[in-house]
Amino acid sequence: MSSLSLAEKEAIILENDSDPQRILNMLIAMQFASEEGYIDEETAQLVADRLHLSLARVYEILSFYAILKTEPQAKYVLKICNSTPCLFTGGDMLSEVLETILEVPADQPTPDGLFMYHSIPCIGACDKGPVIKIKDTVFADLTEAKVYQLIDDLQHGCYQEL
Repeated sequence: MSSLSLAEKEAIILENDSDPQRILNMLIAMQFASEEGYIDEETAQLVADRLHLSLARVYEILSFYAILKTEPQAKYVLKICNSTPCLFTGGDMLSEVLETILEVPADQPTPDGLFMYHSIPCIGACDKGPVIKIKDTVFADLTEAKVYQLIDDLQHGCYQEL
């Protein structure tokens, strides 16, 4: 999917009844539907205008919630669960392996814009740790070899539906 059209953005606002109390739902939906994976200034201004909020208020919300991004994200954002159960099953290994494979630290996209990784609180797959989540897909019971295979598969387009 490419960037959302004005009509698609307005549809998301209307689906949420143009209710300022539902702004988080709107922003998440717009970000998730956007290939770029972030809320650009034009979209923030549209939301502010349609909800009769100041642009500063929209940016206050964008900066408060870690899930919301204001800069382009990598094609594949790998979210590493850092909850206690995942750490006990080897979750700390995931960041180390990804840094080795991708040659970038956490929260920094690879030069080709394909990958970025960072830790997040519980993914909800505590019995399957360590895990990585990419969009709606959880990759469970990961080992170093499985992480190498996952990155290789993603580089070769084996998971285009993500």
